[in-house]
Amino acid sequence: MINRDILQKKFRIFILLSFFVLLMEVAGGILTNSLALLSDAGHVLIDLIALSLAYFAIRLSRKPSTKKFSFGYYRAEILAAIINGLVLIVITLFIFYQSYFRFVYPQPIEGFGMLVVSILGLAANVWVITKMHDHEKDNLNVRGAYLHVLSDTVSSIGVVIASVLILLTGNYIFDPIMSVIIGLFILTTSYSMIKESVVILMEATPQGIRLEEVLGDIKKIKGVKEVHDLHVWCISSDVFALTSHVLIDAKNVKSVNKIITGINDMLKAKHNITHTVIQSECESCVDAKGKHEH
Repeated sequence: MINRDILQKKFRIFILLSFFVLLMEVAGGILTNSLALLSDAGHVLIDLIALSLAYFAIRLSRKPSTKKFSFGYYRAEILAAIINGLVLIVITLFIFYQSYFRFVYPQPIEGFGMLVVSILGLAANVWVITKMHDHEKDNLNVRGAYLHVLSDTVSSIGVVIASVLILLTGNYIFDPIMSVIIGLFILTTSYSMIKESVVILMEATPQGIRLEEVLGDIKKIKGVKEVHDLHVWCISSDVFALTSHVLIDAKNVKSVNKIITGINDMLKAKHNITHTVIQSECESCVDAKGKHEH
Protein backbone atom coordinates (compact mmCIF):
# COMPACT_ATOMS: atom_id res chain seq x y z
CA MET A 1 0.00 0.00 0.00
CA ILE A 2 1.32 3.46 -0.84
CA ASN A 3 2.44 5.95 1.81
CA ARG A 4 -0.26 8.63 1.70
CA ASP A 5 1.67 10.98 4.04
CA ILE A 6 4.50 11.27 1.51
CA LEU A 7 1.98 11.70 -1.32
CA GLN A 8 0.29 14.61 0.44
CA LYS A 9 3.58 16.49 0.78
CA LYS A 10 4.45 15.92 -2.88
CA PHE A 11 1.02 16.94 -4.09
CA ARG A 12 1.25 20.28 -2.30
CA ILE A 13 4.38 21.05 -4.33
CA PHE A 14 2.71 19.83 -7.57
CA ILE A 15 -0.28 22.11 -6.97
CA LEU A 16 1.87 25.21 -6.39
CA LEU A 17 3.97 24.50 -9.48
CA SER A 18 0.90 23.92 -11.66
CA PHE A 19 -0.58 27.23 -10.49
CA PHE A 20 2.61 29.02 -11.55
CA VAL A 21 2.56 27.32 -14.98
CA LEU A 22 -1.11 28.23 -15.42
CA LEU A 23 -0.45 31.95 -14.83
CA MET A 24 2.54 31.86 -17.16
CA GLU A 25 0.71 30.13 -20.03
CA VAL A 26 -2.43 32.27 -19.79
CA ALA A 27 -0.31 35.41 -19.99
CA GLY A 28 1.80 33.92 -22.78
CA GLY A 29 -1.23 32.75 -24.75
CA ILE A 30 -2.86 36.17 -24.61
CA LEU A 31 0.34 38.02 -25.55
CA THR A 32 1.21 35.66 -28.44
CA ASN A 33 -2.40 35.00 -29.59
CA SER A 34 -1.72 31.25 -29.58
CA LEU A 35 -4.70 28.88 -29.30
CA ALA A 36 -2.38 25.93 -28.69
CA LEU A 37 -0.80 27.75 -25.77
CA LEU A 38 -4.19 28.79 -24.37
CA SER A 39 -5.43 25.20 -24.88
CA ASP A 40 -2.43 24.01 -22.92
CA ALA A 41 -3.20 26.63 -20.25
CA GLY A 42 -6.76 25.29 -20.07
CA HIS A 43 -5.28 21.84 -19.73
CA VAL A 44 -3.03 23.07 -16.91
CA LEU A 45 -6.11 24.50 -15.18
CA ILE A 46 -7.70 21.06 -15.33
CA ASP A 47 -4.42 19.62 -14.05
CA LEU A 48 -4.62 22.00 -11.12
CA ILE A 49 -8.18 20.90 -10.37
CA ALA A 50 -7.19 17.25 -10.80
CA LEU A 51 -4.22 17.56 -8.49
CA SER A 52 -6.34 19.35 -5.90
CA LEU A 53 -9.04 16.66 -6.13
CA ALA A 54 -6.43 13.94 -5.81
CA TYR A 55 -4.84 15.70 -2.84
CA PHE A 56 -8.11 16.06 -0.92
CA ALA A 57 -9.13 12.49 -1.86
CA ILE A 58 -5.85 11.22 -0.41
CA ARG A 59 -6.49 13.22 2.78
CA LEU A 60 -10.04 11.90 2.96
CA SER A 61 -8.89 8.30 2.42
CA ARG A 62 -6.70 8.57 5.54
CA LYS A 63 -9.69 9.26 7.77
CA PRO A 64 -10.56 6.34 10.05
CA SER A 65 -13.59 4.21 9.31
CA THR A 66 -16.92 5.07 10.89
CA LYS A 67 -20.13 3.21 11.65
CA LYS A 68 -21.58 4.50 8.39
CA PHE A 69 -18.42 4.05 6.27
CA SER A 70 -17.02 0.86 7.75
CA PHE A 71 -14.38 0.46 5.01
CA GLY A 72 -13.21 4.06 5.45
CA TYR A 73 -13.12 6.67 2.69
CA TYR A 74 -10.89 4.96 0.13
CA ARG A 75 -13.56 5.13 -2.57
CA ALA A 76 -13.27 8.94 -2.55
CA GLU A 77 -10.14 8.40 -4.64
CA ILE A 78 -12.11 6.48 -7.28
CA LEU A 79 -14.78 9.18 -7.45
CA ALA A 80 -12.05 11.80 -7.90
CA ALA A 81 -10.55 9.76 -10.75
CA ILE A 82 -13.92 9.56 -12.54
CA ILE A 83 -14.50 13.30 -12.14
CA ASN A 84 -11.03 13.98 -13.53
CA GLY A 85 -11.71 11.80 -16.56
CA LEU A 86 -15.06 13.43 -17.31
CA VAL A 87 -13.64 16.94 -16.97
CA LEU A 88 -10.82 16.04 -19.35
CA ILE A 89 -13.36 14.96 -21.97
CA VAL A 90 -15.24 18.26 -21.62
CA ILE A 91 -12.08 20.33 -22.05
CA THR A 92 -11.14 18.26 -25.10
CA LEU A 93 -14.45 19.01 -26.80
CA PHE A 94 -13.85 22.71 -26.13
CA ILE A 95 -10.39 22.46 -27.73
CA PHE A 96 -11.92 20.84 -30.84
CA TYR A 97 -14.51 23.62 -31.01
CA GLN A 98 -11.89 26.37 -30.84
CA SER A 99 -9.60 24.56 -33.29
CA TYR A 100 -12.35 24.50 -35.93
CA PHE A 101 -12.56 28.30 -35.94
CA ARG A 102 -8.79 28.62 -36.17
CA PHE A 103 -8.83 26.33 -39.21
CA VAL A 104 -11.48 28.46 -40.89
CA TYR A 105 -10.08 31.82 -39.78
CA PRO A 106 -6.29 31.52 -39.18
CA GLN A 107 -4.93 34.20 -36.87
CA PRO A 108 -1.39 35.63 -36.62
CA ILE A 109 0.73 34.24 -33.76
CA GLU A 110 3.93 35.49 -32.15
CA GLY A 111 5.97 32.31 -32.56
CA PHE A 112 9.05 33.14 -30.47
CA GLY A 113 7.10 34.09 -27.34
CA MET A 114 4.97 30.97 -27.81
CA LEU A 115 8.15 28.87 -27.98
CA VAL A 116 9.67 30.35 -24.80
CA VAL A 117 6.53 29.90 -22.71
CA SER A 118 5.91 26.36 -23.99
CA ILE A 119 9.48 25.31 -23.12
CA LEU A 120 9.10 26.61 -19.56
CA GLY A 121 5.78 24.80 -19.21
CA LEU A 122 7.30 21.60 -20.58
CA ALA A 123 10.17 21.76 -18.08
CA ALA A 124 7.75 22.12 -15.16
CA ASN A 125 5.56 19.22 -16.36
CA VAL A 126 8.55 16.92 -16.88
CA TRP A 127 9.68 17.56 -13.31
CA VAL A 128 6.22 16.75 -11.92
CA ILE A 129 5.75 13.48 -13.85
CA THR A 130 9.19 12.23 -12.80
CA LYS A 131 8.22 12.81 -9.15
CA MET A 132 4.80 11.15 -9.60
CA HIS A 133 5.98 8.17 -11.61
CA ASP A 134 6.89 6.01 -8.59
CA HIS A 135 3.32 6.21 -7.24
CA GLU A 136 1.02 6.26 -10.28
CA LYS A 137 1.00 2.48 -10.83
CA ASP A 138 -0.24 1.75 -7.30
CA ASN A 139 -3.21 4.09 -7.00
CA LEU A 140 -5.92 5.00 -9.51
CA ASN A 141 -6.51 8.42 -8.02
CA VAL A 142 -2.81 9.28 -8.34
CA ARG A 143 -2.82 7.74 -11.80
CA GLY A 144 -5.67 10.04 -12.78
CA ALA A 145 -3.68 13.10 -11.71
CA TYR A 146 -0.56 11.63 -13.32
CA LEU A 147 -2.37 11.18 -16.64
CA HIS A 148 -3.48 14.80 -16.49
CA VAL A 149 0.10 15.98 -16.09
CA LEU A 150 1.41 13.44 -18.62
CA SER A 151 -1.09 14.52 -21.25
CA ASP A 152 -0.22 18.15 -20.50
CA THR A 153 3.46 17.28 -20.97
CA VAL A 154 2.66 15.83 -24.38
CA SER A 155 0.63 18.97 -25.06
CA SER A 156 3.62 21.13 -24.15
CA ILE A 157 5.82 19.12 -26.51
CA GLY A 158 3.22 19.66 -29.23
CA VAL A 159 3.13 23.40 -28.57
CA VAL A 160 6.94 23.55 -28.77
CA ILE A 161 6.84 21.73 -32.12
CA ALA A 162 4.03 23.95 -33.41
CA SER A 163 5.86 27.13 -32.41
CA VAL A 164 9.06 25.97 -34.14
CA LEU A 165 7.11 25.16 -37.34
CA ILE A 166 5.39 28.55 -37.22
CA LEU A 167 8.78 30.28 -36.85
CA LEU A 168 10.26 28.28 -39.73
CA THR A 169 7.35 28.47 -42.19
CA GLY A 170 5.29 31.47 -41.11
CA ASN A 171 2.16 29.27 -41.45
CA TYR A 172 -0.20 29.69 -38.49
CA ILE A 173 -2.25 26.56 -39.34
CA PHE A 174 0.10 24.45 -37.20
CA ASP A 175 -1.45 26.04 -34.10
CA PRO A 176 -4.96 24.53 -34.48
CA ILE A 177 -3.54 21.29 -35.93
CA MET A 178 -1.50 20.74 -32.78
CA SER A 179 -4.54 21.61 -30.63
CA VAL A 180 -6.52 18.79 -32.27
CA ILE A 181 -3.66 16.31 -31.76
CA ILE A 182 -3.49 17.32 -28.10
CA GLY A 183 -7.25 16.79 -27.78
CA LEU A 184 -7.12 13.29 -29.27
CA PHE A 185 -4.40 12.27 -26.84
CA ILE A 186 -6.43 13.57 -23.90
CA LEU A 187 -9.49 11.57 -25.02
CA THR A 188 -7.66 8.25 -25.09
CA THR A 189 -6.17 8.67 -21.59
CA SER A 190 -9.50 9.85 -20.18
CA TYR A 191 -11.40 6.84 -21.54
CA SER A 192 -8.88 4.41 -20.05
CA MET A 193 -9.09 6.03 -16.61
CA ILE A 194 -12.89 6.15 -16.51
CA LYS A 195 -13.12 2.53 -17.67
CA GLU A 196 -10.82 1.33 -14.89
CA SER A 197 -12.71 3.38 -12.30
CA VAL A 198 -16.04 1.82 -13.36
CA VAL A 199 -14.52 -1.66 -13.14
CA ILE A 200 -13.55 -0.96 -9.52
CA LEU A 201 -17.00 0.39 -8.67
CA MET A 202 -18.49 -2.79 -10.18
CA GLU A 203 -16.31 -4.75 -7.72
CA ALA A 204 -14.60 -6.80 -10.42
CA THR A 205 -11.56 -8.93 -9.60
CA PRO A 206 -8.57 -6.55 -9.36
CA GLN A 207 -6.28 -6.26 -12.34
CA GLY A 208 -3.22 -8.45 -11.85
CA ILE A 209 -5.00 -10.94 -9.56
CA ARG A 210 -6.12 -14.30 -10.96
CA LEU A 211 -8.92 -15.86 -8.93
CA GLU A 212 -7.78 -19.38 -9.86
CA GLU A 213 -4.28 -18.66 -8.58
CA VAL A 214 -5.58 -17.28 -5.27
CA LEU A 215 -7.81 -20.33 -4.91
CA GLY A 216 -4.88 -22.68 -5.54
CA ASP A 217 -2.63 -20.86 -3.08
CA ILE A 218 -5.24 -21.13 -0.30
CA LYS A 219 -5.65 -24.86 -0.97
CA LYS A 220 -1.88 -25.31 -0.59
CA ILE A 221 -2.10 -24.22 3.06
CA LYS A 222 -1.78 -27.30 5.25
CA GLY A 223 -5.13 -28.21 6.77
CA VAL A 224 -7.29 -26.65 4.03
CA LYS A 225 -9.51 -29.24 2.38
CA GLU A 226 -11.88 -27.12 0.30
CA VAL A 227 -12.44 -23.48 -0.71
CA HIS A 228 -15.70 -22.02 -2.02
CA ASP A 229 -17.61 -18.72 -2.27
CA LEU A 230 -14.33 -16.94 -3.00
CA HIS A 231 -14.63 -13.22 -3.84
CA VAL A 232 -11.86 -10.67 -4.40
CA TRP A 233 -12.50 -6.99 -5.16
CA CYS A 234 -11.01 -3.49 -4.80
CA ILE A 235 -11.94 -1.09 -2.05
CA SER A 236 -9.61 1.36 -3.77
CA SER A 237 -7.12 0.79 -6.58
CA ASP A 238 -4.39 -0.26 -4.12
CA VAL A 239 -6.57 -1.77 -1.35
CA PHE A 240 -7.88 -5.29 -2.02
CA ALA A 241 -10.48 -7.28 -0.06
CA LEU A 242 -11.37 -10.99 0.01
CA THR A 243 -14.11 -13.16 1.47
CA SER A 244 -14.27 -16.94 1.33
CA HIS A 245 -15.57 -20.08 2.98
CA VAL A 246 -12.84 -22.60 3.79
CA LEU A 247 -13.34 -26.20 4.89
CA ILE A 248 -10.59 -26.95 7.40
CA ASP A 249 -9.34 -30.30 8.68
CA ALA A 250 -8.58 -29.51 12.31
CA LYS A 251 -9.29 -31.01 15.71
CA ASN A 252 -9.80 -27.86 17.74
CA VAL A 253 -10.40 -24.13 17.54
CA LYS A 254 -6.74 -23.30 18.16
CA SER A 255 -5.70 -25.25 15.09
CA VAL A 256 -8.38 -23.54 13.00
CA ASN A 257 -7.17 -20.10 14.06
CA LYS A 258 -3.59 -21.02 13.19
CA ILE A 259 -4.60 -22.14 9.69
CA ILE A 260 -6.67 -18.98 9.09
CA THR A 261 -3.73 -16.86 10.23
CA GLY A 262 -1.54 -18.71 7.72
CA ILE A 263 -4.06 -18.00 4.94
CA ASN A 264 -4.20 -14.29 5.81
CA ASP A 265 -0.40 -13.99 5.95
CA MET A 266 -0.06 -15.68 2.55
CA LEU A 267 -2.73 -13.47 0.95
CA LYS A 268 -1.05 -10.29 2.22
CA ALA A 269 2.48 -11.32 1.27
CA LYS A 270 1.80 -12.85 -2.16
CA HIS A 271 -1.31 -11.05 -3.44
CA ASN A 272 -1.32 -7.78 -1.43
CA ILE A 273 -4.82 -8.56 -0.11
CA THR A 274 -5.07 -6.83 3.26
CA HIS A 275 -8.81 -6.96 4.08
CA THR A 276 -9.91 -10.59 4.50
CA VAL A 277 -12.90 -12.41 5.95
CA ILE A 278 -12.38 -16.19 6.13
CA GLN A 279 -15.41 -18.21 7.21
CA SER A 280 -14.09 -21.51 8.57
CA GLU A 281 -16.06 -24.71 8.19
CA CYS A 282 -14.95 -27.78 10.13
CA GLU A 283 -15.98 -31.39 9.85
CA SER A 284 -14.94 -31.96 13.47
CA CYS A 285 -13.84 -28.96 15.52
CA VAL A 286 -14.09 -29.99 19.16
CA ASP A 287 -13.08 -27.88 22.15
CA ALA A 288 -11.81 -29.15 25.45
CA LYS A 289 -15.35 -29.66 26.78
CA GLY A 290 -16.33 -31.83 23.85
CA LYS A 291 -18.64 -29.27 22.25
CA HIS A 292 -18.59 -28.82 18.47
CA GLU A 293 -17.33 -25.45 17.16
CA HIS A 294 -18.28 -24.00 13.77
